[in-house]
Amino acid sequence: TSFPSENNNQTYEALCNALVRRTVFITGAVNLAACPPADRGEAIFIGRSNVGKSSLVNMVTNRKSLAYTSKRPGKTQQFNYFA
Repeated sequence: TSFPSENNNQTYEALCNALVRRTVFITGAVNLAACPPADRGEAIFIGRSNVGKSSLVNMVTNRKSLAYTSKRPGKTQQFNYFA
């Protein structure tokens, strides 16, 4: 048995809406030394340029423009932290 038992878009959208209540941009860091302290759980989205990482952040948080999206590859060149 998989979780959730119904694997469809409506189920995933309901889970996203139920689990993420409030999200804000914390900071951007251009190197590991500038990253904030690891004081909570973290989720990381890693992928090649222009594959939809920012769109995924916006979908999971149910926000249209929390993470900036662009048609031009390579726009984001830092680690972005949200809480």
